[in-house]
Amino acid sequence: MATPTLEDITELADRRSIASVMISMPTSPVASEVERLRLDYKNSVREAERQLEAAGVGTDARAAVRRNLDDVVEGDFWTHLAQGAVVFASPDFAREYRVRTAVPARVAVADRFDVGPILRSIALARTGYVLAITEGSVRLASISADTGPTEVPLELPDDLGSVLEHAENDGGADRQRAKGAMGDKIELRKYCRIVQDAVTRTIDGRAPRLVLAASNELATAYREANTYPRLLAEGIDSNPSSLSLQDLDTAAREVLVNDYERSLATWRETFGTRLNHGRASVDLQEIARAATVGAVEELLFDMADGTQGLITEDGKVSDPPLTEASTFGIFDEIAMRVIRTGGTVHAVRRSDLPGSTGIAAMLRFEQEGVNA
Repeated sequence: MATPTLEDITELADRRSIASVMISMPTSPVASEVERLRLDYKNSVREAERQLEAAGVGTDARAAVRRNLDDVVEGDFWTHLAQGAVVFASPDFAREYRVRTAVPARVAVADRFDVGPILRSIALARTGYVLAITEGSVRLASISADTGPTEVPLELPDDLGSVLEHAENDGGADRQRAKGAMGDKIELRKYCRIVQDAVTRTIDGRAPRLVLAASNELATAYREANTYPRLLAEGIDSNPSSLSLQDLDTAAREVLVNDYERSLATWRETFGTRLNHGRASVDLQEIARAATVGAVEELLFDMADGTQGLITEDGKVSDPPLTEASTFGIFDEIAMRVIRTGGTVHAVRRSDLPGSTGIAAMLRFEQEGVNA
């Protein structure tokens, strides 16, 4: 299964069934770990069955969920693992995701899916892609917070290299590069436009940051052709033909960290200004209410905080009841309300956040009770 998108997460969060099961578990791409992971999953399925029975779910519904939990991990599931696996199942639905970020070992049963693990997997700030482009090759790799680089296939035409050639004899056998700087630039822009279209088709739905590795001439041509909004201004200056995949990963991580730190510094400055004008908050109750009415423009929350609880329809946060089956991660629920109303969310380190609550929000408009 592909990396989850915001659309996937919203679809899952909107589903309702009294027998909704989410199983998340840390995994490993190392083949020798597979048998242990299979056992861990079987134990998680048994725990899900126990929780379903305790929640009063009927025998037929429990059996249907069990079938889906078994079926969804058939095929190549165990041979293509990453750092985490998240499985969702109800009596009439099943879906699995293998993600490149660590997830907690957790089994959750409720009247809707707990989407926290995959929400956090795409909200992490220090991930992205690196594109290495030369006149002879194109490589795209995924950069993860927890694993090494993973090369991503691109749908490129087989005769892509011919774009950089020019026929002097109206299609005859002899071909050579176009003569003159203008001819070179035209060919390079066309070449880069084809590549960037393939890259955009591959990654656009996930909205990650993209780092470019190219020679000066190709970098200029690619940026002129580019339409992807999250291509970073800082790139990798080295000629990518001399760089291994691991070299690209190391260089791209440095660029991503630099961008993250710059973005965070800008965010803090803007946050401080808005806080002074009543358009930002670090108060959990205030942020929950603002998220509920669509007032949160941007939310940052502690990626490691899994505090459980309830948020009412009007945005009031309350402590969890005795049964776990009806509780969710408070920050995750707030984040979903922000996403549904067009805001953006970022899971970050607690040390990156202002205040001590583990959550901070910039607001679209001033909320009653929000002040400096």
